[in-house]
Amino acid sequence: MASEKQKVADKKEEAEETVEEEEIEETPLDKYKKAGEVAKKIREHIKEKAKPGVKALTLCETADKMIEEAGMKPAFPLNVAINNHAAHYSSPWEDELIIRRNDVVKIDVGVQNDGFIADTALTVAFNDVHTDLIKASREATETAAKVIRVGGYTGKLGDLIESIIEGYGYTTVKDLSGHLLLPYRVHGPKTIPNVGGRKGDLILQDEAYAIETFATTGSGESHADRTKLYIVRLAEGRFPLRTDAAKQVRYLLERDYHRLPVATRWIYKAMGTAKAKMGIRELIQVGALYQYHVLSDTSDAYVSQHEHTVYMTPEGPIQTT
Repeated sequence: MASEKQKVADKKEEAEETVEEEEIEETPLDKYKKAGEVAKKIREHIKEKAKPGVKALTLCETADKMIEEAGMKPAFPLNVAINNHAAHYSSPWEDELIIRRNDVVKIDVGVQNDGFIADTALTVAFNDVHTDLIKASREATETAAKVIRVGGYTGKLGDLIESIIEGYGYTTVKDLSGHLLLPYRVHGPKTIPNVGGRKGDLILQDEAYAIETFATTGSGESHADRTKLYIVRLAEGRFPLRTDAAKQVRYLLERDYHRLPVATRWIYKAMGTAKAKMGIRELIQVGALYQYHVLSDTSDAYVSQHEHTVYMTPEGPIQTT
């Protein structure tokens, strides 16, 4: 039997270990890495599920479920942008869109861990016709993710990205870009252009960036389809609202999503179709919602996309996705 003196010593040691465990706090990099691990897992799982005959909505709902099961929150709804669609297609409520054999499918997922975001994307196709198109954006993203450095300027990455994509015989989607990631903010004030000839922004230590490139067979200019609005977020500022429906939508977007972009189908699911539509309509009318309309190149174009998140250290970038 242990002596009383030994028992006291053992309790003291246990107490010290408990204090040490409580004092260990996750760093921002730790949180970025955890978000990145989840985002990468979802990206690869959706890649395997994206097959001809599968509904886009099935992919979106699968990603929603995986984020929830991982104990995290979405930073941006899963995008399933097909062919000439470049961005912002996340299935609307009861979407019937089905992937076809000749489609080029972009899969873009955003995950946040206590506000620290991982943003990543890839492109899949089901024949060899678009192999080089997919290689172009993948190589551009992966190369930029390796060479980005603290103290450099984002414009230099634009030079690199454009030269790689043009080397494959394609053009970049010029008005889309990589972007700084901030806590609870997907699109920060700094951008990584996909075209050359720009100075860009100074890259600092401990910043996180989503390096996001697009290659296209089309014009390289995206156009907003005003008839397709499937993603929204609360705009900055306070706006007087008239109806309970609008107030409930605002409360939902603040409480559950920290003003990050949300899929309209999530609002429909939480509130019901009629009330959700009424609330969204009023918020748009008063300017309280930022609208992410589907962005497309020319109708006959095919677009590929790849994206990785990197965290900047003096020793070089750490890719979290």
